[in-house]
Amino acid sequence: MVIIELTRWPTPTRGAIGHVTEVLGDIDAPGVDTEIIIRKYGIPDQHSAEAVTEATRMGTQVSERDLRGRTDFRDVPTVTIDGEHARDFDDAITIDKLPNGNFWLGVHIADVSHYVHEGSALDREAYDRGTSVYFPERAVHMFPSELATGLCSLNPHVDRLVQSCFMEIDRRGQVVRHEFHDGVINSDERMTYTAVNGILTDRDPALVKRYAPLVPMFEQMRELFQILNDARRRRGSIDFDLNEAEVIMDERGVVEAIIALQRNVAHRLIEEFMLLANETVATYLESQEAPALYRIHEAPDLLKVAKFEEFISGFGYSLAAPANTLRPRHFQKLLEKLDGKPEEKPIAMVMLRTMQKARYAPENLGHFGLASPSYTHFTSPIRRYPDLVVHRALRAARHQTLSDDDREEWTEELPEVARHTSEMERRADDAERELVQWKKVKFMADKVGDEFEGYVTGVAAFGLFVELIEHFVEGLVHVSTMADDYYRFIDGAHLRRGE
Repeated sequence: MVIIELTRWPTPTRGAIGHVTEVLGDIDAPGVDTEIIIRKYGIPDQHSAEAVTEATRMGTQVSERDLRGRTDFRDVPTVTIDGEHARDFDDAITIDKLPNGNFWLGVHIADVSHYVHEGSALDREAYDRGTSVYFPERAVHMFPSELATGLCSLNPHVDRLVQSCFMEIDRRGQVVRHEFHDGVINSDERMTYTAVNGILTDRDPALVKRYAPLVPMFEQMRELFQILNDARRRRGSIDFDLNEAEVIMDERGVVEAIIALQRNVAHRLIEEFMLLANETVATYLESQEAPALYRIHEAPDLLKVAKFEEFISGFGYSLAAPANTLRPRHFQKLLEKLDGKPEEKPIAMVMLRTMQKARYAPENLGHFGLASPSYTHFTSPIRRYPDLVVHRALRAARHQTLSDDDREEWTEELPEVARHTSEMERRADDAERELVQWKKVKFMADKVGDEFEGYVTGVAAFGLFVELIEHFVEGLVHVSTMADDYYRFIDGAHLRRGE
């Protein structure tokens, strides 16, 4: 793969003149496909010398000066729980049972805003990128590694600065009290989803013995997770449990297998705790009338809902409510009816396309999918710029340091920040998705002619989309190859009917 730079535009009579500016390597060489996607989407892959210098100047350890005025949580048992290959750790968990039977949950989030100040080189670059981008082989971090995997990452057995959200949660999953702190933690252990699931689900003797002091904490986490999950389901939060593809690479960078990424109890409990912290912070910011970014998800378009209702009626289902009175619980109840049925996957896919896309906004419009009146992104400031904005807003609101001029300036700037960061999020999603699709195609290239079982996941005018069960790969069966009959396309029903 080579990059050509044109020095003269092509015309009908004269060709283009160009020269090779860079050779990325052989198209089949490991990592070249990632480089191509990075260039195609214009994702900055290198940090400026100025930003790296700023990050390096901060050092590798928390200084005594940084600890002033902070709440010390270093003696409180605390863990991070992430994937095996994660290198940047945004969040850590503390949990305890109170004498009244309620849970005391602490969600500690890396305090990136302590180090990255508005207008600095680090801040400007992070804003331009908007988010980190995670590819199967490597990550393109929003911040230089000195911060992303170093000083700001909640690595085990070292002091780290955090913004902490503590919540007292009753037996019905309601937050009855909360506290926010500028804190410092020293994580006891870097846990993985696999290990925590091995303890909680498999009761693996070796893991239980190895992490014996922490096992009671994990048991409390599972108990609280069930309470929170039940509470969220009662309010009608929509839970799309659609498996994502996980690309397994060998040591040479070649795709070894493509499997469905399984969300075990450890994934789910961390997800539940982060959702609750995000809601708690959003509710507080709104109560303080602080300029901030919210994560909003608007109700679906009525026309799309009508088409979806027409589609599912062909299977004998209905949302059981007029389109203009639909609530999230109507969609969730349908998903519960579909659970385990052959038609579950295609209906869930069409339902997902019926929904609006979540985005960032300076005004709180609620989150339809989560059935949440207030929601924001607070939990990942290492990899998402909006979370950094929320951290700054939270600290300013808590310490009441926003002047009228600051408030006016933030109010003017936030709409553009919301637009830009939403756009950068879409760019990252598109780039990640396209590279995974590319790797899927390469993985299947030597399997042409083989037979596989799959689900029909979509119907279009030009053919059928089928997802293979064995390799979790989706492909198109073009209508021109369906030669056993003449198939008419019925749009509203997502159907092809043979004559």
